[in-house]
Amino acid sequence: MDEDVAQIEELLREPLQASGFYLESVKAVAAGQRRALTVVVDLDESSTEPMSMDKIAESSRLVGDTLDEVEVFRDKPYQLEVTSPGATRKLEAPRHFKRVLGRRLEISTKKDTFKLDLDDVGDHSISGIDPASREKRTVKLGDIVKAQVELKFR
Repeated sequence: MDEDVAQIEELLREPLQASGFYLESVKAVAAGQRRALTVVVDLDESSTEPMSMDKIAESSRLVGDTLDEVEVFRDKPYQLEVTSPGATRKLEAPRHFKRVLGRRLEISTKKDTFKLDLDDVGDHSISGIDPASREKRTVKLGDIVKAQVELKFR
């Protein structure tokens, strides 16, 4: 099954990238004769807009059309799910932080927990304004234990 996942990742990466998407992950699960394939897709790091239902539908069509052209799981039937990482995903890589520029983050480091209005992302650090102190703060990515977008409900 790992070979199938590697083949699927290779097949999907380029067409998704050409359409402005980023392939986060591919997961395959087999239970007896049943197969399930979950493809997690995000917008590329140049976009800070959320992954809308229209974008999920567009990426689902792209994934489905691409996979229809090849033999997957030795042509055994499978269920395909195309999804996004979601608003509550953990932010770990620089590309994750670039996707949420301008948003308020909840950050825990080895020393403390605070909020940060993110305004810059580098290869090894992020920075922004701490809303409590109103001061600029820079945090090394290696010091971050947990980071998530603060969700606001309307």
